[in-house]
Amino acid sequence: MTARRRALGLWSLGAMLACGDGGSDRVRIADVTADRAASDKHGALDETSLARATGGAAYVVSAVAAPGVIIGRVTGAPARDTMITPTKDVEVCSPFSESVVASTNGGVGNAAVWLVGVASGPRDDAPRRARLTLNGCRLEPRIQRVALGGTLMVNGRDAMMSRLQFTAVGPGERSRATLLFSDVGQIVPTSGPAASPALVRVSDDLHPWIQAWVLVSPHAFAAVTAPDGTFRFDHVPPGKYQLVIWHEYLGVQHTAVRVEPNVQTNVEMAY
Repeated sequence: MTARRRALGLWSLGAMLACGDGGSDRVRIADVTADRAASDKHGALDETSLARATGGAAYVVSAVAAPGVIIGRVTGAPARDTMITPTKDVEVCSPFSESVVASTNGGVGNAAVWLVGVASGPRDDAPRRARLTLNGCRLEPRIQRVALGGTLMVNGRDAMMSRLQFTAVGPGERSRATLLFSDVGQIVPTSGPAASPALVRVSDDLHPWIQAWVLVSPHAFAAVTAPDGTFRFDHVPPGKYQLVIWHEYLGVQHTAVRVEPNVQTNVEMAY
C-alpha cells in the first residue's frame, strides 16, 4: 500500500470515528503525504514568501469557526558541527564550534515554517519586543520570530567594532537597518527589521561568520522548529494552503496542505 493510500485510509478511518458517535467533539486526524518541491535557499521565496503569505490581502483578526490543527515535523538532516576560526579581532573572537543543523532524534531544528494563503484568523502571539545578542563573536538566538511592527533590542557585548546589516532575503533583497556597535554593553533598539513581513538575514560585514535570522509573519501561522523538528499551528481556518519550510543550509521546501474543520492534520517533510 502506498504512503498516499495509507494517508487516505487514516483520514477515512478518522472521519468514520467522528461520525459514528453522532457528531461529538472527537478530533479527527488526517495524515498528509508531502509532495515536496525543493529549491535553492532563496529562489522559492518569490511566490511563497512571507510578504505574500496572506494572498495579497491584509490579515484580519477574527474568530475561526470549526478550526483545524496542523502538527508537523521536519526530518532528515543529521546534526553536524563545524569549527569557526575568526580571522579578525582575534583578541575578542576565539575559535568556537557551531552546530550547522540543530538536530535531535533525526529532526531538523531552527527551520522557519509558515502557511501561505491565510487571510484571517487569531491574533499573532509572536513577541512585540525581542532580544538579539552579539556575544563571543556570534549572534543569539540563531533564528527567532518577531511580531509585525515589533522592536528588536540588539545588545552588543563584544569589545570590538561591529556593523550589523538587516536584509530581507529573496528576490530584490532590500536593506532594513544598519546598526553600529563599538561599546561593550551597548543596546540599540530597531523596528526596521519587522516593518513588513519577511525573512530577514542579520550579518556583520566586518565579521562574515556572524549571522542570524528574524522571521516576521503577517499572520499567526509561522513558527521556528524545535531541535526535534516539530512545530504546531492551532486555530487554523479550514482551507487549502501552501506549507513552506526554509532552512539556512538545507534550502526551501513547500507542499500543499488542506485543513478540514475540526481535523488534526499531521504533516512530515524530510530533507
